[in-house]
Amino acid sequence: MKNKLILVILLLNQLIAFGQKESIELSNRSTIIENLIPNNWIIISTTEGDLNNDGESDVAFIIENTDPKLIQANESSIGRATINLNPRILAIYFKNKKGELVKKLQSNEFIILQNSPTMDEPFDGMEILKNGVLKIDFKFWYSAGSWSMSNHSYTFRYKKDQFQLIRYVSSERHRGTGETTDCTIDFLTGKMKVLETTINDNNVDEARENSNSFKLKTLKTIQSLGTPFQWKFNGVNL
Repeated sequence: MKNKLILVILLLNQLIAFGQKESIELSNRSTIIENLIPNNWIIISTTEGDLNNDGESDVAFIIENTDPKLIQANESSIGRATINLNPRILAIYFKNKKGELVKKLQSNEFIILQNSPTMDEPFDGMEILKNGVLKIDFKFWYSAGSWSMSNHSYTFRYKKDQFQLIRYVSSERHRGTGETTDCTIDFLTGKMKVLETTINDNNVDEARENSNSFKLKTLKTIQSLGTPFQWKFNGVNL
């Protein structure tokens, strides 16, 4: 199951790289979100909360271009009629005491595209939690081409002028065999746990847990990660 999922992710990354080539630079500041959105781009997600612990409500949003030239026809009879290769941008703005939104981050790579005709929408939500961390979720589900389905959650904190990856959680399941792999990595405590569950001949779940500790000199960030699932850490693509 893992090898098949890795192959799907590698193919996905190639498509992501193709779809994300064309992009623009967002404005550095504004008093309202609407003025930060370029013409012919749309907001697909937005969340507000205090990311830098200054008492002001910051904002993170994801936008997507609507260029019709980047919507391609699906020549196959399987899946959706079109493939949308319009780029997506993740942007984070801090609100200052004057009420201005000031840009702290723009990533043209991190938000995955729905660029396969058999692929469900991979972006699965974004939220600034009450403790001031940013959580971004993805999911993989294909109507054809893969039996695997999975959910992935990235948690970032703002520190040292960067958005550091402090936690990663994933759950993968094979729709045919029912085998599951659940992974939790805490980059602050240096703990990693992988739980693999299989179904034996008697239709009984058998679980095997593997926990280990690690040391990481430098935390990954949204910018240093680039496109998700290209960093292989302790056997896990994230």
